[in-house]
Formats: sequence, C-alpha cells, structure tokens
Amino acid sequence: MMKRKNLGFTLIELMIVVAIVGILSAVAYPSYQSHVLKSQRQVAQAALVSLSSTMERYYSENNKYTDASLPDIHPDIVPSDGSKVTHELSIDAANGDSYTLKATSVRDSTKFMILKSTGEKENW
Repeated sequence: MMKRKNLGFTLIELMIVVAIVGILSAVAYPSYQSHVLKSQRQVAQAALVSLSSTMERYYSENNKYTDASLPDIHPDIVPSDGSKVTHELSIDAANGDSYTLKATSVRDSTKFMILKSTGEKENW
C-alpha cells in the first residue's frame, strides 16, 4: 500500500492559529489606541505652541491681542492638513496685553489643554 502525503493544515491547527491571533490582537489593540490618542494630543500641543507664536507675531504688528481671530491668523482645527480633525483651537481670552489659548478634543469636549501668554500650561 502506498503512503499518502498530508498536504495542508488540519482544522484544529487552523483554529489554534486563529485563537492565537485573536489573543494577540486583544492584547495589542488597547496599547495601539493609547498610542494614537497620545500622538493626537502631542499634535494639538504643537498647534497651541504654533498659535502662540502667531499671537506674538500679531501683537508685534498691532500692539494688542484683542482683534486676533481664528481662522484669520491661524487654522482653528488640528490637524490643519485636511486629515481627521481631533482638536479645535480657540482664543478664550485676549485683551491688550495677554491671551489664553485652548485646544478642545472633538471626541470629548471635557478634555482640553490651555496655554496662556505667560507660558503657563494647564492639562498638558
């Protein structure tokens, strides 16, 4: 009698591989999500610093912060390259000598970052 070669995988072997991939995915996905949120937050922080620089430039040209408005002087969304918006920028308070900038998360409006003209940062 001739011996027959086994070609391919058994159903049990395939089920084990699928189970292992599922377990690895379940462990890796929350870490991935955390990394994505952290990177989005860092992009928003960079946008606040950029807006702060724009506000200083505006002040050097106009000797006041009061009439500065978004999006006239700077984009009011983060990121500004047209990809999925994660944060919205706003000028919360601007008077003659100071300003307060705010980046609010689009997902959760209770999550925000503040940068003041003095360099003071909140929720960073």
